[in-house]
Amino acid sequence: MKFLWVIALIIFVIYIIISDRKSKNRKDYKEAPTPSKNPSNEPLVKRWWVWGLILVLIYGFFVSTSNKAENHDETYKTTAPHSIKPSPVKKRKKLSDYASKKVSKFIPVKNTAKAVTLGAGKYKVGRDIKPGRYVIKAVKGSGNLSNSDFTINVILGNDANGDRLTSFTTNLVKNDKIKIDWIESTSFTPTPDKYTYKTKISAGIWLVGLDIKPGRYVIRPIKGRGNLISEDGSDDNLNEILGKNAEKGQVSKVTADLTAGEVILSTIELIGLSKK
Repeated sequence: MKFLWVIALIIFVIYIIISDRKSKNRKDYKEAPTPSKNPSNEPLVKRWWVWGLILVLIYGFFVSTSNKAENHDETYKTTAPHSIKPSPVKKRKKLSDYASKKVSKFIPVKNTAKAVTLGAGKYKVGRDIKPGRYVIKAVKGSGNLSNSDFTINVILGNDANGDRLTSFTTNLVKNDKIKIDWIESTSFTPTPDKYTYKTKISAGIWLVGLDIKPGRYVIRPIKGRGNLISEDGSDDNLNEILGKNAEKGQVSKVTADLTAGEVILSTIELIGLSKK
């Protein structure tokens, strides 16, 4: 609308200029007529109604601009939300949350796990797999094993090669969601009911005070490479890559104080713990 007012004003001004020039040209080539009081012979720029029309056009231009601004403000007030809140982000479970619930559940009671063999696919604990503590192995083929919160996220195969593991030991509780990719056949074998302290630990999730005796240890990779992570509710947690390639950020050993209740996650085929 503002654009149309501007165009109208420009056209009108051009019309006045052209008309005045034509009038002047006629005076140059013709004898001046007898003076007349008729206002129609006066130049357009000297007529009151011309300036009145120009003022109307200018007024209309500014009124149109003002109304547009008011409409914009009103529209903004109507459509703008009072507040914008981000969608809630589901917090990923901590390792300590995972194991404190899952490991402690099996300390005073018998392991309720039941052996089962599954192919590739998605499964739910409590429906397809009984809750309990398992040693999970790839019987045929190799591929990924993971759960819904990615506390479990490893590559299983028939032999340990690079990041591939032959087994992973962990607790599975009701409503856990397990995903098996590209593995033809995977076995879930219950662990023994009796817990004993170990100084050699395969890949899996372990609890200090149940699987490992509390104390100060030097931890080394015996076979394979991978992550060694611990959580004990403090800031003094382990987070190392154990292996033999220092150029890739791997370390050959780590010394740590392991306390009762501390959760250990290892994605290394086999590690050794030596008392210090």
